[in-house]
Amino acid sequence: MKILKYFLILTCLSSNSYANKTDSLEAQLQNADDDEKIILLIQLIDSKKITLPEKIAYGEQALQLAEQAGDALKKAKILNQMGKVSKANGKNAKALDYFRQSLNLLEEIEAEKKEFAEPLLNVCIVYWKLDNYDKALDHCLKSLRIFEYIGNEKGIADAYHNIGTTYDLLKRYWPALENHFKARDIRKKIGDKEGIAESFNSIGIIHYFTKDYKKAKEYYLKSLKIQEELDDKKGIAKALNNVGLIYKELGNNDNALEYYKKSIKKWKKIGNEYEIANVSNNIGELYTILRDYKIALSYLKSALRLAKKLDAKALVQENYVFLSNLYVALGNYQKALDYYKRSSELNSQIFNKKRIQKVANIQVIYEMEKKEKEIVLLKKDNDIKQLDLDRQTLQRNFLFGGFFFVFIVAFVMFYLYRSKKKANATLELEKAKSDELLLNILPVKVAEDLKEKGKTAPESFENVTIYFSDIVGFTNLSSQLKAKTVISELNNIFTTFDNIIEIYQCERIKTIGDAYFCVCGMPEENPDHAENIVQSAIEIINYLKKRNETSSLKWEIRIGIHTGKVVGGVVGVKKYIYDVFGDAVNTASRMESNSEPMKINISETTYQIVKDKFKTIERGSIDVKGKGEMKMYFVEEPSSLQNS
Repeated sequence: MKILKYFLILTCLSSNSYANKTDSLEAQLQNADDDEKIILLIQLIDSKKITLPEKIAYGEQALQLAEQAGDALKKAKILNQMGKVSKANGKNAKALDYFRQSLNLLEEIEAEKKEFAEPLLNVCIVYWKLDNYDKALDHCLKSLRIFEYIGNEKGIADAYHNIGTTYDLLKRYWPALENHFKARDIRKKIGDKEGIAESFNSIGIIHYFTKDYKKAKEYYLKSLKIQEELDDKKGIAKALNNVGLIYKELGNNDNALEYYKKSIKKWKKIGNEYEIANVSNNIGELYTILRDYKIALSYLKSALRLAKKLDAKALVQENYVFLSNLYVALGNYQKALDYYKRSSELNSQIFNKKRIQKVANIQVIYEMEKKEKEIVLLKKDNDIKQLDLDRQTLQRNFLFGGFFFVFIVAFVMFYLYRSKKKANATLELEKAKSDELLLNILPVKVAEDLKEKGKTAPESFENVTIYFSDIVGFTNLSSQLKAKTVISELNNIFTTFDNIIEIYQCERIKTIGDAYFCVCGMPEENPDHAENIVQSAIEIINYLKKRNETSSLKWEIRIGIHTGKVVGGVVGVKKYIYDVFGDAVNTASRMESNSEPMKINISETTYQIVKDKFKTIERGSIDVKGKGEMKMYFVEEPSSLQNS
């Protein structure tokens, strides 16, 4: 009967309509037994209609009941829940204390591995909010290991998200973006709308810091739309602030101020002091730009008080920068210099070399530990096999009674076992090498087909965008250089090209000398194929411009892009080469040959797909060899984006 009663309570608590009825939950506490009260109290702690003091009071009551019942596991879970409440309200030091108590208690009772995952992830979040990035990454990776071990996809996605956020705060944007994409893909797979919105927001942040404001705004607005659908007040407040940042960067200060004020109003209603300080910083900076220095100073001083109270070093450091700029505008250069020095000192503390190196080492250690665990598992497997071998030896000794005969049999079996083990290890090593080689020269889908079926059939793809580029004046310049220098330069350039197109889910087909050929939309379909290729081309142009500023060798490229139907398949049976065929490939090549140095030349077909997403310059109709007159367009202002 009691089990049925618990089931009914949990069923009621799981429904949104019931969860919002706070009064009903409080009423049920009157007649509930202690175990039921703990369940109800945890639900009240989670309720959005309960104030922070009320949540803390309910948490203390739940802790007392768990203590009286001698249930350490429930106590640990309640401590974790109270930590989440404190974290959500910007009380990071208090949250860290709750999470540590929860983890310590779990260690004392030697709880199951799965119980540690969520508190570890929560500690990670608090540490990056407190600007302790090496500890944040360490706890995130520990949490990720457990979520992977128990197969919790939501937990895995949340861990990737916070690893990405940690790298973002360290200004390591490529690994940050990689981890956020992993989180987003898992969240899409499991239908986690709240998580998807969070991923969109974080991806937008990285585009903001790499100065791709158009892309950042696009992701922020995607996030805001989902948050509004979910009526997630914190998510909405965060997205409003971020859209305000974009308007500020675009020079639309009125819209920026409007979004900032909407954001801070929501954060004040929620009571999150960390975010109030963050948005106050932004408003103070904007009022400085608007030359309303009195209001700017008021917001910045308020933000500084909160940031110091919370020990949020990154917010304090940013505040010092804004105050320095404000005093420069006021002509008080002594104060401006003072705040600039404070900012530099604090920045050095946050981003000191030892800490940055420690962060890098943590990732390496994580990969090494994975390998070590595999070795331990293999050793255990071998120990079991050895025990089985010993048992068989004793049985034979008992049955046949001849020590010498048993010794010979055992020796032969052991030799065969070792030989088989060695042969298996060699086969596994060779298999791994062949798999790696296949993935280096073939798309993943094609490589999997070859491994599973021994063959792969050619496929036709209707919507594919093709990219061609070659280096301007390569033949003349390369003839003046040593072969080793030429190869080194091409390797560095094409490796970066590979990294860029991978982020935009494109596939490198091949390089021919100085020519680079890639596609998007095959062998896996991609609805954003044209946009992704053009975006990749823009980032490639900007990468070369930035490289040319410091490199002794200046390289310029021409880029041509076209969209159409192609056929893809493996050519040859001895030396596998994945190649792409069709008139669309030839047309893309013509677009490249009719382009200009450091320009992106697109066809009419591609233009019709991306015209609303990129600025273009119409070139008119140009006579193309073997094609006749073709309309072409240059993609405008590639320098508006920067790579991290």
